[in-house]
Amino acid sequence: MGSSMAGARRPGVVTFIGIILYIQAAVAAAFGIVAFIERDNLQWQIVTGQSDSDLIVFAIVELIFAFALLIVASGVMSGAKWSRMLVGIIAGFRIVAISWWMISHHAGGIHSAAIIQILIYVFVLWALYGNKESNDYYEGAM
Repeated sequence: MGSSMAGARRPGVVTFIGIILYIQAAVAAAFGIVAFIERDNLQWQIVTGQSDSDLIVFAIVELIFAFALLIVASGVMSGAKWSRMLVGIIAGFRIVAISWWMISHHAGGIHSAAIIQILIYVFVLWALYGNKESNDYYEGAM
């Protein structure tokens, strides 16, 4: 893991993004655990429209995302350049996964929680790539 240049101060927006990524990792882990635990619950299968095998796949994908988000959040907080690239990749995958979930669970309305998560990932991308302070901070990283 690379760290930021000696004496370079981490911008507040980078710290904020790191914290958001840690929170998103916890939420993804919770989704994965709940989907795994409730996979045999017939009422839950009816409400979600997913079979037990679909819920297992969803749980595994969410747990993988949770682990990846945890690693990337640690990289963002330490100023590692590789973390910026992974944030882009993971944010893209998360936006696709959330969109898939929103479409497959469409029950006549928009899922505001899914829209909020997508907007958070768009903000994360802007904060790490579209912000001059962030660019300067990561340029000093090894």
